[in-house]
Amino acid sequence: QFDLSQPNSGHLALTELERIGQIGVTFEDRMDYYREEEEHHFAVSNGNQHMSILTQNVDSLHRKAGSSHVTELHGRNDRLRCMQCGTHRTRADFHTELEQLNHDWLQTALAETNASQLRADGDANIQRDNYDDVVVPHCQNCGTGFLKPDVVFFGDNVPRHRVKRCYDAVAAADGLLCVGSSLAVLSSFRFVREASARNIPICILNVGETRAEIDGLPELTKIESPAGPTLSSCVSA
Repeated sequence: QFDLSQPNSGHLALTELERIGQIGVTFEDRMDYYREEEEHHFAVSNGNQHMSILTQNVDSLHRKAGSSHVTELHGRNDRLRCMQCGTHRTRADFHTELEQLNHDWLQTALAETNASQLRADGDANIQRDNYDDVVVPHCQNCGTGFLKPDVVFFGDNVPRHRVKRCYDAVAAADGLLCVGSSLAVLSSFRFVREASARNIPICILNVGETRAEIDGLPELTKIESPAGPTLSSCVSA
């Protein structure tokens, strides 16, 4: 079901706004924007970082819409990361191998599961007591590492290198546009607070009150309107 999800008009409008240069910021690249196993990317960097969209969502719909400079604060649900060496693998590829290795087990489990047991996160509540015969593929790179979805689960922390890059992107910006979010989650709201502390103009496009308004952040511009139609109107104006 996640793979079938498609961008809406808001995603597409933000992609177009990025393309025509109306959103996005460029700032100096730094070594501490990378995980240890990714530091080789810094060696070939042109010296600049770009960020147009900072999202809490893990659905990759901004990438599907064509946006180039997206930071997924809480990670991506369409890929896995090895807990030992940090290598990424697409979730679809992993699922294919998992199904091949456990074909008979899966067929039995599916026969015992109905649609009402499917959860919002794509998992299913399978009523089985023993999973010892399930074969879980190891990392293809290191051969022993365990792969997990490359997302920040409840109770986890956003990686420090990602937080640092987001703070520096806010510092380099001349404005912050918050789209379609109540800003209830602190992991993203902290960047709104940072913009406010730096006297960076903040505009909120959302239906309903947000945490920024509840907390009384000064000098907010609030547009009480649906994100998709409003952004599409901006593009066509």
